[in-house]
Amino acid sequence: MTSGFGKNVKILLNYFARPESELESILAEDKHKFIKNSENGNLEFEVAVPEKLSEQLERTNVMYMRGGQTDLLINKLSLTDNLEKLFANKTIAGSSAGAYALPKYYSGNDTKKVSDGLGILNLKIYCHYEKYDKDVISQLQSYKENLPLLALPNYKWQIFFK
Repeated sequence: MTSGFGKNVKILLNYFARPESELESILAEDKHKFIKNSENGNLEFEVAVPEKLSEQLERTNVMYMRGGQTDLLINKLSLTDNLEKLFANKTIAGSSAGAYALPKYYSGNDTKKVSDGLGILNLKIYCHYEKYDKDVISQLQSYKENLPLLALPNYKWQIFFK
């Protein structure tokens, strides 16, 4: 996620989908993972705040949205105007709920219900895909309009350039 930004990378860690009681432990965990896996020497971390997200995105290179409760994440992201424009020239990464926030439609793992994402990516997504999830995939494929569908197993990532 930090490739191509030079030596100094500003990373915005978005935990809008998680309860506040978990923030301290997942922040330490995520910082450790970024430092361990990044080629960049100087990483600067900041935790996203819904009321300040616009300003935070302006000064950051990467935003990572950790999984959790998708509806919480989408509701908090929706408070920021021009989100897609703020994402320009940045790496935006999402894990589970973080990925579900970006497409037009997704099917949640807990509910198995198709819901609307923010529509930043014009596709449908299902994460944590396993071979027995065929009914969920079928339901998502037939939902509303015909769009590309991305079914991601736990060990896969997908990169989009926009």
